[in-house]
Amino acid sequence: MKKGFTLVELIAVVAILGLIALIVYPAVGSVIRNSRESSYKNQVAVIEKAATTWSVDNATALPDDGTVYHLKVSTLLKEGYISNDEIKDPRDTSKNLNGTVEIKYDSSIKQFTYNYIDEDTEDEITMDTLSNTIINNSKKKALLVANNGVYKGSNPDNYLKLDGKIWRIISNNDNGSIKIISNSQTAKISWDINGNTNFDNSTIKTYLNNTFYNSLNSIDEFQLSDFCISYENNHCVETEKISVGLLTTEDYLNASNNLNCKTGHEADCIQGNYLSDFSVNNGPEYTLNSNSDNIYVINNGVIDMKNSTENLNVRPVVTIHKTAKIIGGSGSETNPYIIS
Repeated sequence: MKKGFTLVELIAVVAILGLIALIVYPAVGSVIRNSRESSYKNQVAVIEKAATTWSVDNATALPDDGTVYHLKVSTLLKEGYISNDEIKDPRDTSKNLNGTVEIKYDSSIKQFTYNYIDEDTEDEITMDTLSNTIINNSKKKALLVANNGVYKGSNPDNYLKLDGKIWRIISNNDNGSIKIISNSQTAKISWDINGNTNFDNSTIKTYLNNTFYNSLNSIDEFQLSDFCISYENNHCVETEKISVGLLTTEDYLNASNNLNCKTGHEADCIQGNYLSDFSVNNGPEYTLNSNSDNIYVINNGVIDMKNSTENLNVRPVVTIHKTAKIIGGSGSETNPYIIS
């Protein structure tokens, strides 16, 4: 007669299986986690390699002064340097790796380094960006938010002190950086001594991105940015990534709080526009925009055109990186924001 298991024996078997599970499951879980982490590191290596290839093709856009350049994975995907399959997150295949590759020139080894920063880390950083700090501490926070971070009006409390100079904040950018313009002229020169209307190889580009840029002490705070250098039919047709630019006609129009201010009605832009005061009081200043024949300028508060050989006022525009810190001030003329 065949004898079955007793209750005690069944309990013993279950207990043994439970013990085995307690021993094996953490080990299996660890193996799975390690495998996913290893796959994640491999994916990061693929992304950083794609960034390396991108850098070769876009070498002129990268700073060689130790400034960090932030290259988004979405840019690599959009420009065809990486595929959708290559950005899947092995730790959670329902998500993509949508962070940023930090590219920085290391003078000690004389080459660029590439460091992928995850999206979650980026989100933590952007919560405390320079732009958000300024907006959240502004007395006119509601207006700044409504204007997408752009300063408008005749006295918008947008003064900032950096590198011993007074600047005005033009805009708080979506990526956490801020765009600023010198509050006073730094030179009075021609756009180009040879009459060239292009920005490349011009006298003014050499001044801005060599002479002026090299005079700054706080270059670690600055970053390369896209500036519109050419307009046709009221549309930007060419941009260039540079360290130092000038006010654009679009910047000027956006700074007015007069609803009638628009292209073709620039006289209405003088009212409620802190950027109009300079040319009204100090004479014409160059903007970064040109067309095929002349250079756009701000002349007595109105957008005008001048020959590129005329000596006009120059006020540099730079972009401050999102990681810069405000250490004091309220943004007023008597108490400007101070960047650390």
